[in-house]
Formats: sequence, structure tokens, C-alpha cells
Amino acid sequence: MDAKKRATVWKNGIIYTVDGARWAERPAESLICDEGGELLYVGTNAGADTYVRAEGLLADEIDLDGKTVLPGFIDTHVHMPGSALTELYEIYIYRARTKDETLKIVRDFIEAHPGMDAYFGNGFLMGIGEDTRGPRKEWLDEICADKPIILGSSDGHSLWLNSMALESNGIFPGTVVPPGGNIPIDAKTGELWGIVTDCESLVTMVPTYDDDQQYAAMKKFQETMLRWGYTGAMLIAPHFIAPRFLKRLEDEGLLRMKLNISGLADPDRDFDEALDEIARYREQFADSDRVRVRTIKYFADGVVEGSTAYLSEPYDARAGMPEDFTGCAYWDAELLKESFGRSAEHGLQIHVHSIGDAATEEVIDAMAYAQTAHPDADSRNVITHLQLVKSDDRRRMGELKIIGSLQPFWHFKEPDWHDSVDAAVLGEERAYFAYPTRSLVAAGVKVTFSGDYPVSSDNNPFWAIEAAVTRNLNNPEAYGVAEIDSMDDETWLRNPDERVSLADAIEAYTINGAYQLFREDEIGSLRAGKCADFVIIDRDIFRVDPIKLDETQILDVVADGRSVLSFDDDATTMTQRIAPFSSFM
Repeated sequence: MDAKKRATVWKNGIIYTVDGARWAERPAESLICDEGGELLYVGTNAGADTYVRAEGLLADEIDLDGKTVLPGFIDTHVHMPGSALTELYEIYIYRARTKDETLKIVRDFIEAHPGMDAYFGNGFLMGIGEDTRGPRKEWLDEICADKPIILGSSDGHSLWLNSMALESNGIFPGTVVPPGGNIPIDAKTGELWGIVTDCESLVTMVPTYDDDQQYAAMKKFQETMLRWGYTGAMLIAPHFIAPRFLKRLEDEGLLRMKLNISGLADPDRDFDEALDEIARYREQFADSDRVRVRTIKYFADGVVEGSTAYLSEPYDARAGMPEDFTGCAYWDAELLKESFGRSAEHGLQIHVHSIGDAATEEVIDAMAYAQTAHPDADSRNVITHLQLVKSDDRRRMGELKIIGSLQPFWHFKEPDWHDSVDAAVLGEERAYFAYPTRSLVAAGVKVTFSGDYPVSSDNNPFWAIEAAVTRNLNNPEAYGVAEIDSMDDETWLRNPDERVSLADAIEAYTINGAYQLFREDEIGSLRAGKCADFVIIDRDIFRVDPIKLDETQILDVVADGRSVLSFDDDATTMTQRIAPFSSFM
């Protein structure tokens, strides 16, 4: 007699499958998956019982007791290992909102680690500077003048250095600024301000970590992403930590997520070097069933907070730049077309950081060129961030089937940021109409969501979903401000015409993300034949006030049919605590 096949059944849930038309109106009740983590059945409780009997399964049943289930979330633009290295070994500033909070964290760390030769950290906000140029070097000099201090901004584009760090890296008022970069000067004194934006090549002092430290950071990164509910992600140009530590995680049987990795193209190096890098990644993960490599990342411009984004109209006078200054593109337009063409020729998905509307226009031109030259390529090209986008370019993105990877965490008037940064450098009107979402969806653009973690240090998808649906304050406690009573409260509201539906927001984080990763037949929705990757949450989010979406709690995260919130196979998992297992025929 053949042994019965084992399976797991989740019953009595509100299961939003994100599969097919009107999925939000017809949730399922039950899921069944086999021991390998493949979904066998999605439907009613009665249908699940019938399936188990018909197939002769030995099934373990989990009672969801009315809890809500969504497909596992997919972050389409994240930087490995997030903030893990900073949290473990550096000055962690991401949660500081003010100048005083930031300086206290820096001072406390240095006082606690007097034996270090230099101090590194990440996460400061440009908005604490009380000036569009950001915080000053003198503030760090007052804390420590005899050792270098090098701090990265929350957006990853600027460095804040004390005088010793500037001198140690050979940066002086007359230093030549790389194309697209910015090193602000104090006009009154002629001295360096202390900020270096998009000039990474000038700062040669970097922290180094041994293998054990990097591996610890990789494990912490995955654990953090899983706790937020992410079971898939697009890892952008992993230069903060070697991909071999990701491979080690997989080799040890601990990699739970489905991941894609990109290489990086740079106008200052030969394109063949980028191809060689991608080839090395592919060889490294050739036997992987978790990690895929088919994307190449580009930077089209910088960021508005550093006045390095490429705009079609000049920056606001408060940015402190020359009257007609618009920033500049990182790539020569013809070189960008040529590089995109070669990317398409090699079957690579093009993934471009583009902030300013002038940069995005050039990127779309180059993508159109590449897609015309290689019409049969399934490239699924991506533009990410899209802070400013002309109306006609939104239409062109839809026509060219260019994916928009957006970060809704930034899509409202953020406290301690909007007034001092966005509105100050762009002007009130451009800042108010920034970050289109609904108009992109209306233009036929497949929109995906991400947090650009660690830029969004709390990469909670429900915070992003709330911001996308309301275009308003998504978590008052995180910002230290009062709660709002209505999504129409004007205090933090940014252009409500760009609100999207809750269903659109969930699709952006699930099935659309799976499509961007070329994994729509594997993850992103819940139906038979796909992976049993899903999150169990404490409320039916279609039945709550949109301004309360951020309060949603994740009870469990399941990948390939098993709880992944504990890496200890012998531990009692959260899934098991929802209801005891019971075998039934």
C-alpha cells in the first residue's frame, strides 16, 4: 500500500488571492499545499475537504479563525543588506528626525567607542540642516575634531563629513566635482559646507568588515525583510556586501526568499565590465532555485535634496544654486541609448534610477530606442523613483510597457522633510504634484512598490499601502506628530488626485512585483501550482479606515508552505500558535 502524501490545510480564513478579475470581492476560505510548498488548492472550506479525500492526503490542518491572508509581499527595489551593517557595527541614525536627536546619537556612539580610528554611520536626514545644503561639518567637529567622521544620508546619495574626514580624503574647496555631483560651499567663508553629494569616488575611506560580520548582516537582513512580510525582492547592485554571503545562506538551507540580483552600469567604466560582473553573479548562482540574475541597474541622475536630480526647469532659488541651474544627466544621451541597446542585446532587464523629469524623458527615449532595436526581447524595463514625470512621458511609459517601481513611503508631505527639502528646492507647486501614481496606472503603466530599503528605514508595506491609498500621513508615531482624523486632512496631504485603490496598492506589492521579477507564474498570487508564499494578518484591510492601515499587524509569514519567522526548525512557530495541528483524512 502506497504511503499517503502529506499536505497542510489552512482553513476558515479571509484569503485575498490577487488572482483573476474582482479578486478583492471574492476571497477564498482555504489553502492546501504539499510538502514541497506548492499550492494544490485554493477555494472554499468544503472544497478543501473534498480535495483532501479525493487525493487521499494525510493533511495537517491549521485554523485561521477568520484571519486575513495575502500573497507574500515583493519589494522591487531594495539594497542588500539594508541597514544591517549599520545597525550592528556603525552609527545608526535612521530614526532620528531632528538635528539634536542626530547629534546625540553620534556623540553617544563616539563616547562609547573611544578606541576607534574613524567613525562611520548612516541614516541622517538632509532636512535637519536648517538649510537646503544639509547639516554642517562644524556640528561634527564639535563632537570629535581629531578623528574622521563620515555619515551617509538616508537616501544614500550624500555624505556628511567633519573637517578631519574632508582633509583625510583630500577634499578641499578647489576639488574638482565629478559630473552630476555637488560639493556645496559656504558663500560667506569660502569653506566647505561638509556635504558631498553623488561624489562617491572622492571619498576613499570606507569601513571594512570580516566574513563573519558580513554573514551576520546578511542573516539579519533576511530576517528583517521576512518580519515585514516580504517573501521576494529585487536586490539592486549589491555592492555593500558580497553576494557570496547570500550564496552561503542558501547553501546552508537558510535562504527563504525568492530574489533577483542586478549588476550595475556606469558611464565611467567599460560596459563589458558590467557584463562580466553579471556573468560572475550568474555563475555564482547557476545552481540556485532562489536567486536569479537578469537585470542591469543604471543611474540617470541624482536626488533633489542634493540638487543633483536632472530637471526640465531650474531649481527653486532657495536651493542656493545658480539661477538657471537644472542639474545634469549622468549619461550622454547617445551613450545611454547605445548602452541600453547592448543591455537588450544581452537579454537584460534595464532598471533605472530617475528622479527628475528631464532625466526620465531621456531614459524613456533610450528605452524606446533599445526596444525598437530588439523588439522580441521580453525586457520588462523599469524606471524607479519617478519623483517628477511629465504628463506625456507617463503616457509613453504605458505605451512602451515600462514598469514604474515606486516608493509610496515618500508620497505625502513628510514631517521634517517636505517643507525643508522638497518644497524648498523644487518650489511648492512642483513638490505638491510630485510622485505620480494613479496617473501612471491610468496610463497603462504596471506599477510596483518598494521601500528602497534602507532609504525607507522602516520598510513596513502597510505604511506604504496607506500612503498610496491616502497620499497622507501614514504613521504619526514614527514622525512624532499628532494623528490625523481624516485622509483629507490637509496638513500632510500631497495631491489626492494621485491616490490609488487598495486593490491597486496590493497588486503593486504582489502580482505586479512578481511580473517585474519574471516570476508571475511562481509567486505574487495564490492559486494552485504556485508557491505557498503568503502573510497572515490581524484584520481584513478592506474593512478598515484607510488611515488605520499602518496599524495592521503581521501574525505569520509563510514561504513554501512553512512559517519563516523563526529559523529554528524546532521552535514553535507563529503559524502553530494560531491553532494546533490536527491530522484528518
